[in-house]
Amino acid sequence: MQREDEREREREVDLRAETAYLRLRLADSYMRNGKISRAIAEYKRAIKLDKQNGMFHTRLADAYVMAEDIPSAMAFYQRAIQMDPLLAEPHSSIGDLYVRYGMNWHALEQYREAVRLEPERAFFRYQFGDMLERVGMSKQALEELTEAALLAPKMAFYRFRLAVLYQQLDQQEEAYTHMCIACRVAPHDDYYLVRLAGLSMATDRRQDAVAYLRKAITLRPCNEGYQWLLAEAYRITGRQDACEALCRRLGEINPYDEEFVTRRLGEWQLKAEFSM
Repeated sequence: MQREDEREREREVDLRAETAYLRLRLADSYMRNGKISRAIAEYKRAIKLDKQNGMFHTRLADAYVMAEDIPSAMAFYQRAIQMDPLLAEPHSSIGDLYVRYGMNWHALEQYREAVRLEPERAFFRYQFGDMLERVGMSKQALEELTEAALLAPKMAFYRFRLAVLYQQLDQQEEAYTHMCIACRVAPHDDYYLVRLAGLSMATDRRQDAVAYLRKAITLRPCNEGYQWLLAEAYRITGRQDACEALCRRLGEINPYDEEFVTRRLGEWQLKAEFSM
């Protein structure tokens, strides 16, 4: 009789756990479809069935963030950490909330803790590296962004972000190398190609820059900013006729494109040659 009672209790526990996860999946579905209030209600029902599950509390906190109820979100993230001190996700999310309010050093510590708990998670490495750069710790930022890129080799953005940081530190060859990898991983990203063209100019690969810009324009043929950059690249590489023909076709540059082109040209490190 006692054994039968124990088996019955075990079945009840299993059923509650299964029901809790079904509630969780339903809530996740509501979240994906933007039905935040319904998601919150289902997450709460899941928590009633499994009160000590830190992941459930984290998901509920995420829903409160979507609902712009930040105090409730912070409270449930903190509760999740108390229940499961090895859970990295709420630290990452708390860091994001601190960033919202400009509390970068507090965010940095939360991201650092997330990396400590899950060192193989590329996104946490990226968050940590990005914040290290924001607070002026560029050398450490390079280390973390490099690790993120290595952990997620198919994530072109991490390589792009690493290239931009090297570029800001005036290490153009390193920036060029990583931007090449970003373009190789995401060959149809026109913006990456434009940035690679700039780095090609900065590293004296001017003909390559023309080729990259032309490829970007095939992907975004209506982008006049890209075409203005190509005109300048033609001029710099001695193709004056092609430059003038393109400029005549484009007419007068609009303010938005002018701002974009000026910013990109500033990265070419050919300021003495600029004609715009």
